Amino acid sequence: MSITNTALFVCLDDFAKTYEDWERHRLIPSGRQRLRSGKLTLGESLFIMVLFHLSPFKDFKHYWIYGVEQKYRDCFGTLPSYGRFVSLMPRLMVPFCILLHCFSGEKTGVYFADSTKLAVCHNARINRNVTPKHPVR
Repeated sequence: MSITNTALFVCLDDFAKTYEDWERHRLIPSGRQRLRSGKLTLGESLFIMVLFHLSPFKDFKHYWIYGVEQKYRDCFGTLPSYGRFVSLMPRLMVPFCILLHCFSGEKTGVYFADSTKLAVCHNARINRNVTPKHPVR
């Protein structure tokens, strides 16, 4: 399924508005006292995060420099610095997890697992490594 950046942003922005409305009316108050608006909205921040995970970049710093600041520069009005965005990323954890849960889809019981080899010990001690004989439940 292919989706355009505009459609992705609209979806994420609608989610962000719903999340912010829920957060504003929840029963447990947050510890945050100041509610100044930043340079990026929650929807724009989530858009940057989702595009990073869809991009071929291996690390976030190169994605920020070559992706956000160059390729997607016209999508945003003003951008914070790389260091400031990284310091704001922990605020995105809860909305990003809720977003992933919303997009997880129906539970079918059929799942895929990565079967790459994991190094459990150094090669010098490979013969002394003990693995369990019974299956893990």
